[in-house]
Order: sequence, then C-alpha cells, then structure tokens
Amino acid sequence: MAFLCALSFLTYFDRVCIVRAQRDIQSDLHITDNQMGMVLGAFWLAYGLLEIPGGWLGDRTGARRTLGRIVLAWSIFSALSGAATGFLSLLAYRTCFGAGEAGAYPNMARVQSRWLPVRSRGSWGGWLWLLARWGGAFSPLLFGALLSGLGSNAWRESVAHVPVLRVLAHTPAWRIGFWISGLVGLVWVLAFVPWFRDEPAEMRSVNDAELDLIRSGGAETGKAGEREHDPDVWPALFSCRSLWALALLYFFGSFGWSFFVSWISRFFLEVHHVKFEKSEIMSGLPLFFGGISCLLGGWLSDAAVRWTGRRRLARAIFPIAGCTTAAAAMIGVRFVHTPQQAAALMCVAAAAYDFGQAANWASIVDIGGAYAGTAAGFVNMIGNMGNSIQPVIGAMIFNHFGWNVLFAMYGGAYLVAGSMWLFVNPEKRFYSPPPPAPPRAFEVIDRTATSS
Repeated sequence: MAFLCALSFLTYFDRVCIVRAQRDIQSDLHITDNQMGMVLGAFWLAYGLLEIPGGWLGDRTGARRTLGRIVLAWSIFSALSGAATGFLSLLAYRTCFGAGEAGAYPNMARVQSRWLPVRSRGSWGGWLWLLARWGGAFSPLLFGALLSGLGSNAWRESVAHVPVLRVLAHTPAWRIGFWISGLVGLVWVLAFVPWFRDEPAEMRSVNDAELDLIRSGGAETGKAGEREHDPDVWPALFSCRSLWALALLYFFGSFGWSFFVSWISRFFLEVHHVKFEKSEIMSGLPLFFGGISCLLGGWLSDAAVRWTGRRRLARAIFPIAGCTTAAAAMIGVRFVHTPQQAAALMCVAAAAYDFGQAANWASIVDIGGAYAGTAAGFVNMIGNMGNSIQPVIGAMIFNHFGWNVLFAMYGGAYLVAGSMWLFVNPEKRFYSPPPPAPPRAFEVIDRTATSS
C-alpha cells in the first residue's frame, strides 16, 4: 500500500502539473483556450477508453507487470509533453500520456482485492485517494516552485558554463519541469517491479498467520491467468446495475470535480484578478481537504460496516451526503465576492464529494471480486468521460455564458451523481462464481487455498 499510495500521488501530480504551466504553454505554443481545453480533455478521453483493457490485462498477467508497463509508458509521454512544438504535438503527447496511464487504478484495485481483507478496504481506499488528491493539491505548488527555480537567473547561470547542460540555460522552465516529472516515474518502476509479488503467498516475508488473516477476511486468491475470463463474465459486466450506477456516479461527479484540475486557476484570474503564481495555494486547497476527507470517509465507512453489519447502508450514506453538500457549495460560489470566500466553498465542495470516494472504491472492489481490475476499468472508463468533456464544455460555457452558469451545472452534476447510489448493491458480485472443479484421482486438495 505504501507503493500504491506513492503511485497514486504521482498519477495526480503528473496530471495536474499542466494546469500550473498552462499560461506559459499557451503563450509559447500559441494555443487558444478552446485548444487548451482539448489538450486537457484528451488525456481523460484516452485514459477512459483504455481503462477496461488495462484492468483486463492486470487480471490476465498480474498487476506487477501491468503496473510496471503503465508507469513506464506514462512517464515517457509525460516527459515528451515538454518537447511539444505546437498544438498538435502537445495534443498527441497528452493523448498518449492518458493512454499510458490507463489501467493504473484498476490494477491497484486488483492488488487490494488480493492483499486486503474486506473489512479494511474502505480505510486503505481512503489512504489511496488521500494521496491521489494530495498529488493534485500539491502539484501547482511544487511544480510552480520547480518552474520558478528553473526560470531563475541562478539556475541559468549555473548550467550555462556546463558543456552538456548548456542548452538548458535557454530552455523554457515548463519543458524541463515535464522532463523531471517523467524521471520520477521511472524511479518508481525500478523500485517496485523487482520487489512486489501479485499474490501474498509468493512474498517470502509473508508468514502463514498473515496469509490466514488475509484469506479469512475475504480476499481473493489465485494467480493471474488461473481464472480465465468466462464468456458469461462480459455480458454480466455490461449488464450489472450496480456497476453502471457507480460508473454514472463517477461520470457526473467527475464532471464537477475536474474543474479543480482544469479551470480553477483561470477562474481566480478572470473573476477575482488573482494571478496564476499567486493562486497556487488556493488552487490546491480543495484537493488538499478532499484528500483528508477521503481518509476520514474511508475509516468511517469501514467502522459503519462493522457497527451495523449492513454493508450497503454503511457505504451509501457517505457518497449521498457528500454529493448533496458538494452541489450546494458549488452553486453557492456565484454568490460570494472575494477569492477567499470562493476558495472556502470550493474546499467544502471537494471535501464533501470525496467523503464518499473510499466507500465508492471499496464497493467497486467488492462487486468486482476476482475480476476487480476489469470492473474498476469499466467504472473508470465511463467515469472519466466526464473528465474528458468538462474542460471543453467548461471553456465554451465560461467564454459565452459566464462562470455562474458553469457552477450551476457543476451543482446539478453532483446531485445526479449522489442519486446513483439508489441503484448500487455492494453485497453482490457482478458475476456468478464458477462451481468448484471435482478433484482428480489421487489429487491432494489444499484446503487453505480455498477462501471466500
């Protein structure tokens, strides 16, 4: 989970850092607002479309290999974003970046389904999304500090006299920043892939007592590829009411949430006249408090499951209450008059929506079972369509109808998202478990390997 939390932080850091650099990028590459919206949306579109293949690949070959390929691919294309020469090349690199990152969270779900007992999935899901939100929250601040350092005279003078690095003295800071971000992902791959194992039983440091604890808690067992995708699984996946409801929840919720990773800095600039470099903290605060809310909601959700014994009720309370509160806060932004008041309401909205994020994620893992990667890929595919269309639609709305109309749409999207939990049942998996195969003659049956 430490590796997954670090990866979760990195996924959102790399996604959001372009928001801090968008003004410089638009200026250097002569990109319009609508074109920038297409660039921001291209990542989410490619990311969403390839979520099911990414999750399926993890179920077939294991999360270890799949995550290694994913992080390697997205790190390369994140770095290449710094080599863009115009709108088309930047659009291509961000599209490939999204395609490369697709499957990251479905494979994290697969790891959780193997390594975590059911009773702790909400709490650990809270940690996972805490670090995700904080990756986005600290991205403008950290990337902004990196850009300031790379654009300083001290940096340029220090490399101007080094033969190999001399070219960097005349390279825009945002380009070097993307190259450094890509390098961090490569370091993660080199540390994770040699060490991690897909199944707890394959890890030498895991003892028998720990294996019993994991298996008795309802975790899935079996190596990747041992359980073939039954042909009936695909119809069950696409006809599962609970997964469709969660997917639509993510779609409408992502439409509202993606404002915080696309146009928030632009809002502060146009409405409250706060420059990009002065709005870094305000732009990051909603995701910062959203991360804390993820952790708190995950812990309370697991506690509610234990207290009530009713998993559906205990999971549903948090996203329904959170989405309703988020809707009210986003609609309220139009009635405030200072950037501090607007930032406060945005923090409430982000924290409220994320209050149910861990419960949503734990429910996907529960419903997915042995096919948690594929199920999470399906939900993320539909959900990220909301992220992909919002930057384009958002730019059109605030340029033609104003910001007040846009925030009203965000509020409506959150209300629809919360209502989707009326159709979710986390106590039922989307597929029928296959009957146990009869033992062959003289075969010794390992009963410790047969868990839930």
